[in-house]
Amino acid sequence: MSENVVDTIAFNAELVAAQQEEFTADCIVHGIYFGTGDPEAGGQHWNFTRMLGEDDEGVCTVKEIQELTVYGGITAFTLSRTGLTCEFNDRTSRQTGTRRLEITFAVDDATWAELIGQSRHIFEGQLYFVLQG
Repeated sequence: MSENVVDTIAFNAELVAAQQEEFTADCIVHGIYFGTGDPEAGGQHWNFTRMLGEDDEGVCTVKEIQELTVYGGITAFTLSRTGLTCEFNDRTSRQTGTRRLEITFAVDDATWAELIGQSRHIFEGQLYFVLQG
């Protein structure tokens, strides 16, 4: 657990992806992925995933490379065509080391459509999720 909590981690994601992985018919993981630089040398790589269904533990936030994995704790998540903002509650802020993520990106229409599709699965039923344009 991180002891130092910064207000905001902000970066421009050079790597942006959205995908679903089907491990079995009942085990499908939906994910959106954002990164820049080498995560072992100060780069930032953050993923948001969820497996809907019987084994659903909620939205999973991961800071790569396996630096942290936390379920829940998001209080606001806004996704737009040019970026996202994710805010964490106090407990999750202590775990992630930040109160807020601000990630900008530039993606083509196909990737944007994939981000929308996977985000709708990941944040299904979450009132804090806002999709802008």
